[in-house]
Amino acid sequence: MATALTVLLVISPFRRPAETALSPSSVVAGSPAISRASGAPQTSDPLPPTAPIIDAVEPNTLSLEARKALVLARLRDWEEQDDAELRPQRMQELEALLDGTNLFAMVQELPPNLMDYAFALPLLHERMMSDPRAAADWMQSHTNIAEAHVFTLVHDWGQKNREELREYLAGLPEGDWKQKAMVAASGEVMSDNPVEAIVWAEQLSPGERQTGLLGMATLDWARRDPEAAAQWVSRVDDPALQEQLVGSLTVGYADTDPMQAADCALQLLRPGAVLDRSLAEIAWTWAMRDPLTAVVWVAQFPEGPARQMALGNVLGIWGNRDGAAALAWIENLPPGPLQTEAASDLLATLPAGEFTMP
Repeated sequence: MATALTVLLVISPFRRPAETALSPSSVVAGSPAISRASGAPQTSDPLPPTAPIIDAVEPNTLSLEARKALVLARLRDWEEQDDAELRPQRMQELEALLDGTNLFAMVQELPPNLMDYAFALPLLHERMMSDPRAAADWMQSHTNIAEAHVFTLVHDWGQKNREELREYLAGLPEGDWKQKAMVAASGEVMSDNPVEAIVWAEQLSPGERQTGLLGMATLDWARRDPEAAAQWVSRVDDPALQEQLVGSLTVGYADTDPMQAADCALQLLRPGAVLDRSLAEIAWTWAMRDPLTAVVWVAQFPEGPARQMALGNVLGIWGNRDGAAALAWIENLPPGPLQTEAASDLLATLPAGEFTMP
């Protein structure tokens, strides 16, 4: 444990003066449906919205344009009248309408809000996985494809052949598509391989999205191997990014040793939003183990955002686990802002009228 803390402490730009540190170690859709296909017999009774259109017309007899219009009409109808029980039947109908067509050409014509239906089809999934590179090239050329569908492609491709996916990603030229693909790749491996997630996230343009992905990966890496994660963070050149990552590092390290992680945050991070957020998240992790020790530590904080967030996190957990014990601790506090703040936080976690607050 001490090794990781020692490594962190060498990140000198964020070390706070000793006299200002607060050490915890002192604490013990759309248009109406088409009801009749062209050429079908007309009657005075409307076609029920749940009846398969393929009962009324054989899809293969329609022109491409007619089939596109039919698909669009049915999807709009389903969007307006969503029914979970009818979804399997509707998916079968949609597959029948799309079978034998240039599937990608049909899907790319759909409005973005209706594409989810098509991407849920096993038929489309099979077509994309038969040639993931071609599917990726298709997505690259159509900017109306939602990022969620890019993520699905990258995830499924990684499950099928991760080396082939890595080769494809490594060869992408700079541009918007590379940014989308790297976001998807980083997110896809985040839970299994935070180091690889960092590799892909580092290729993103600087900004909130890159910082967020690097922060999540650093946090997860610190849970698994805090020393290695700390060494990587110490080599980050951008001071603002490094500060964010130090915060993520201390939060991840709290899974191993919340007291030492808190010491680290207080010594390395400058006063401000990153420190406040890190302390609040460390307090949450600490409370999952020992809410009393965590709340006693938080009670030492001066009044301000860090105490407000951390106290809310701790009492949210403690109140749900043992509201009576949390209330007893609050009642023993001296009257003042801390007691009032703690009582308000506890009250927010309890059923109305369960306890009378001090």
